Amino acid sequence: MKIAILASMIACVAAHAAPASRDRSQSDRVHPQANSLWLQLQAKYDTNNDGTISSAEFDAAVTADATALQKAVLDKYDTDGDGSVTKAEVEAVFQAPADDWLARFLDHFDTNNDGEISSADGSSWFLEHLIDHFDTNNDGVVSADELDAVVTDRVNDAVDDVFEKYDTNGDGTISSDEILAVVKPKAQAPVDALLERFDANNDGALTADEVKKAPKPHHGGWAWGRFRIH
Repeated sequence: MKIAILASMIACVAAHAAPASRDRSQSDRVHPQANSLWLQLQAKYDTNNDGTISSAEFDAAVTADATALQKAVLDKYDTDGDGSVTKAEVEAVFQAPADDWLARFLDHFDTNNDGEISSADGSSWFLEHLIDHFDTNNDGVVSADELDAVVTDRVNDAVDDVFEKYDTNGDGTISSDEILAVVKPKAQAPVDALLERFDANNDGALTADEVKKAPKPHHGGWAWGRFRIH
């Protein structure tokens, strides 16, 4: 009888201890998304392959990404390759697509091929709307000059957008340094997000443990999966 009671007590203790053991096992488990993210981070940032991504390695990656963004802007607009961008260069970039738009517009709506848009080209509601929109002198005809003005406005608006974004000193020329200053925050943002989420000791570096053992976010879901490393 005593043996049966003792066995029952042991079984009861084991039953209560098992969930705690399982809880510990589950808490120690590394989520697959965490493993995947760390491998991606190592591939991009851990250039010396020491298992830690230092602040210097992050800085070097930001500089490289910002330089690539800067190059993309210069490749698009710096047509003479002198390292700066003028309004004439930007105008030339946007002039061709604007001219193409006008050609397609006339091909579609100028049915009598006179280079103008008027009631002679049709009587649809949409055509009347176009005439009302582009006929600035209200004579019922969208003349070639008025169409040219539309193209000019489209080009000027595009040029203004580019210079508003990059010509930070307002001198009418976009330097490579101005471009770099504008694009660098975009390159820095992913690193800032990673450090904010995973840099537990705030040293500006990341280790495998910091990434893999980061606490689950309060809002639910696994935070590792939302990061995209390019």
